[in-house]
Amino acid sequence: MNGLERVATALQQKEADRVPVAPLVCGATHRVAGISYEEWARGENVEAMVQGHLDTAKLIDHDGFVMLIDLSVEAGDFGMEVIFPPNDTAHPNYDAPFLKGPQDYKKIQRINPRKGGRMKTVIDMVGGLSKQVGGTHAIVGFVYGSIGILSMMRGPENFFMDLMEYPDEVMAAIEVVDDVLIDYAKAQAEAGAHTVCVDHLYCSQSILSKSLWEKFEGPSLKKITDAIRGAGALVSLHNCGNGIYFDMSEKWSNPVAISHAYLADDVTSWEEQKAKWGKITTIGWMAPGPVAMLGTPEEIEEEVKSEINVMAKGGGFILSTGCEFPPNAPLWNAKHIVDCAKKHGVYSK
Repeated sequence: MNGLERVATALQQKEADRVPVAPLVCGATHRVAGISYEEWARGENVEAMVQGHLDTAKLIDHDGFVMLIDLSVEAGDFGMEVIFPPNDTAHPNYDAPFLKGPQDYKKIQRINPRKGGRMKTVIDMVGGLSKQVGGTHAIVGFVYGSIGILSMMRGPENFFMDLMEYPDEVMAAIEVVDDVLIDYAKAQAEAGAHTVCVDHLYCSQSILSKSLWEKFEGPSLKKITDAIRGAGALVSLHNCGNGIYFDMSEKWSNPVAISHAYLADDVTSWEEQKAKWGKITTIGWMAPGPVAMLGTPEEIEEEVKSEINVMAKGGGFILSTGCEFPPNAPLWNAKHIVDCAKKHGVYSK
């Protein structure tokens, strides 16, 4: 089996030749591409970014690619100032918010993600990889959810207050952002993404209550994910929050898979997670920092064995990091994760 076949089998809740494995190696590919992390994050050299992904795959031999740059991609294209540190993840300049007060939500205007900015970079990366390896590797597009984007443009604390005090203003802005994200997600599907992953980070106990998340992002998520399916791609989600609302995720998007770092809010163990929510393929859940970046070879292997033992039976599991493989982590560790999955994740026929 090739990587694409392996991933597709897992998504169908079936056992492949072995457990598919794809550490979320995104920013770390800059070192293989031969460009600085800042240059990679700015997205101005798509050819090098695509080649970096391809060469990293030759090095570590993983089964799929995720088109995450960072979570400020969409906010930056909408007008938020983004800071690009030389060796760290790009982030909004919260000292100069694009939305300075609730009256500013009307500043959010529809933009074309196909015409410029880093959203176009993501679309072009999908297209470049699809042409090269679309028949052999899973290609996962990536979209950050609407309320996450708005919180970056307003500042999280102020945004959370606005949800309570100025819901109409926020809702109007969400509708504009949704329209852009629908086009963005469709463009990635049309470029060759097999699945488009929506990061619905706030759908977890660690950030918003279930009722508040559902009010502001449930219908939004449905519109975006319906558009993904309409464009011919599968729907997946990412959430590295604690206590993910799997019931809300299923209700509003019906995903084939969720990439996650922690348990659902209604279970207390990974065994229970598999039993209750195994119908949705788990992508995860190795800790990026303590294990993937800082773990010894022995610790990494033990973690891989443990996760496979709990989650692999019957399919429905793709071994990965629970969030992005740290851009400055040793790529040797990513290769070791893949090698250990090959060693311990073989299905007996």
